[in-house]
Amino acid sequence: MNDIIVMAFTSKGYVLAEKIAELLASDTNIYSNAGFNVSAHRVSKLKEFVPEVFKKGNTLIFVGSAGIAVRGIAGLIKDKTTDPAVIAVDELGRYVIPILSGHIGGANLFAEKLSGLIQAVPVITTATDINKIFSVDTYAIKNRYAIKNPECIKHISAALLDRQEIGLHTPFEICGKLPEGIVVKPHGSTGISIDTIDTDDGIIPFTQTLKLMPKCFHVGIGARRNIAFDTLRDYFLETLSKNSIPVSCVGSVSSVDLKKDEEAIIKLAETYGIDFLTYSAEQLKIYEHLFEQSEFVKKTTGVGNICETAAYISSKKGGIIAGKRAGNGMTIAVAKEVWRVVFENTYDGA
Repeated sequence: MNDIIVMAFTSKGYVLAEKIAELLASDTNIYSNAGFNVSAHRVSKLKEFVPEVFKKGNTLIFVGSAGIAVRGIAGLIKDKTTDPAVIAVDELGRYVIPILSGHIGGANLFAEKLSGLIQAVPVITTATDINKIFSVDTYAIKNRYAIKNPECIKHISAALLDRQEIGLHTPFEICGKLPEGIVVKPHGSTGISIDTIDTDDGIIPFTQTLKLMPKCFHVGIGARRNIAFDTLRDYFLETLSKNSIPVSCVGSVSSVDLKKDEEAIIKLAETYGIDFLTYSAEQLKIYEHLFEQSEFVKKTTGVGNICETAAYISSKKGGIIAGKRAGNGMTIAVAKEVWRVVFENTYDGA
């Protein structure tokens, strides 16, 4: 998880920044370009600092005017799918304003949360939210979907705002009440496809089809110490390819906690934006009897099977669809989570 960066520019703003950091607790750091409080991280040049934390994907909170925030990120904005959440809070704590990446980056939801914590008014300006319309990109991020073609989001949102019917096509079970305007149907002019097929000639049921890819596959990894990143990456991609699994549908890579600092696995997860989970030998032992065990691995790590057991746990006890592959000091297995398309009974911009 990326850090939350709170920047203050006046002594009054710093008091609010401290309150925000305390309320948000973990992974929150305060920075300032002024010397009014020695406990803040001192920033000598804001123009150099902001690009650095922006590119890392940190959530940025500017305690000051919206103009300061806009000038701070000017020239850094690239893509709505990768830009981080940027929020402005006036130094009196009256208003919380999402400036950038309201949906995919989570700025709107974060602004709602922060407003509740400091008793402020969230200033939300995105059309779907203020009109109480289903926000498909917010829904996708909250429910662990990769958005294959984000350029199509605007067509979905525009149609819903015009009170047009949006189609939904998926092989998965649908749970909950469909949002207003969404109808299950096989084809039409505008709609959403939820599937694990990631090919251009795959299922494209609508003239304008937004493709959501469920992150339902979980990859367990065992590897010798200091394995080369290129070696691990190639084996990982080869395993996915052999099983027709898109990288965008991988929800996690996992291993025993002895590997929590293994650079190649960490870099693999960072490269593809995948969660890296680790489990203790005790956690893995509970389920190791379900899989073939290695005495050598057991002597080394305390558990006889790492990759399949870790994948199984990460998939919420789903099914192993690709059993252990071993080679070059690595083992890899893939489990598939039981997936359902779940909707809440309210629009997802709430």
